[in-house]
Amino acid sequence: MMITKKEVLTKAVAMDGFTAEEKEVLQKMIDGLVKKSSKPTKAQIENEGYKADIVAVLDENPKTAREIAELVGLSTNKVAALLRAIDCVEKIPGAKSKDAPKYVKVELDEVEEPTE
Repeated sequence: MMITKKEVLTKAVAMDGFTAEEKEVLQKMIDGLVKKSSKPTKAQIENEGYKADIVAVLDENPKTAREIAELVGLSTNKVAALLRAIDCVEKIPGAKSKDAPKYVKVELDEVEEPTE
C-alpha cells in the first residue's frame, strides 16, 4: 500500500510535539493538496468532451472502437480507453475470440451493477 503526503501530514497534525504554528503550517499543506486534487486537469476536461462525442455517435447498432474512432476523429486506443470510462456504454464481446468487441449505448437503469 502506498502512503500519500496527505496521510502523513494528517498523522503529523494529530501528533503531540508540534507547536500551534507548526500544526497550522501542516494544515495549510493538507488544504493545498486537497485543493489541487479536486481540480480536474486539462486532459480530464478534454476527455469529457470526447466522451460526449462518443456517446453522440452510439445508437442501437453496436459499433467497434475502430468504427467509433473513425466517426469522432480519435485514435482507436483513445476511444477504447474512453469507452471503458463511460457508464452508459455496454461492451458486447465478439462472436469469436479474435473478433473485436462492439459497444452500444444503454440507458443507465439497464446497466448492471458490478458485484463483488
